[in-house]
Amino acid sequence: MWHRPPADGERGSTLQLGDPATIAERTGVAVVSDFRSRDMAAGGEGAPLVPWVDRLLFSGDRPRILQNIGGMANLARVPVPGSDDPVVAFDTGPGNALIDAAVTLATHGARAFDEDGAWADRGRVDTALLEELLDDPFFRRPPPKSTGRESFGRTYVETLLARRRPTGTADWADLIRTLTALTARSIGDAVRRWAPIGPDGELIVTGGGARNPVLMELLADELAPVPVLSGDVLGFDAEAKEAVAFAVLAWAHVRGRPASLPGVTGAAGPRVLGSFTPGR
Repeated sequence: MWHRPPADGERGSTLQLGDPATIAERTGVAVVSDFRSRDMAAGGEGAPLVPWVDRLLFSGDRPRILQNIGGMANLARVPVPGSDDPVVAFDTGPGNALIDAAVTLATHGARAFDEDGAWADRGRVDTALLEELLDDPFFRRPPPKSTGRESFGRTYVETLLARRRPTGTADWADLIRTLTALTARSIGDAVRRWAPIGPDGELIVTGGGARNPVLMELLADELAPVPVLSGDVLGFDAEAKEAVAFAVLAWAHVRGRPASLPGVTGAAGPRVLGSFTPGR
């Protein structure tokens, strides 16, 4: 619900909603919860946490970037087995959050996301606005780094609208297309700067963003000739990857296995993540 990584010498903070005791009582099943807190207590960003799972499950015979596009976007570059290359992982910036907020505002709450990229497909990129948005300091900051809706959410879009309010459907479509391009471009820039991958590699997109054909097309243009694929190639629904990943993190907790990557989060060392609530 809330995630603020450490910054300017101050400790970070995180708030995860959901009461594990109630879940355990009602289901009778043991619950592992609150995965981020331990990494942050060790001085880390508390995110991203999925790269440990990415390395465990998805390393293959070619270099891969696992690019999740949920509310925020984060990547993990996973080397081939036996390679000395480290896992490189970090948040690249906004994923769907800004797009969703703009669609919600454009439709007065009737729609919560850009289904099939329909709004973006009707719009044109405002190049000047895109370059202005890309000037945000977050995009220039090197990893490890993470972000959230506190920085890239509805308030961000409302601030844009206070400066220039769309006057009709075409203006809204242009804004949504520009925010979609921001997600694609910020991912492309992040890959080029900190997680380069050659044409023999591949980038696999999971999360809701994989269902937005306009975003996928823009991302393919950004990263050509690197193939950009939907996460369905991994063997399960592209939108289920984070659920699978956190189930694996829970498995690691129960077995006492550290599942954080200090080189990714900046923590003092690998830690067992989460808190355990027994079932009935």
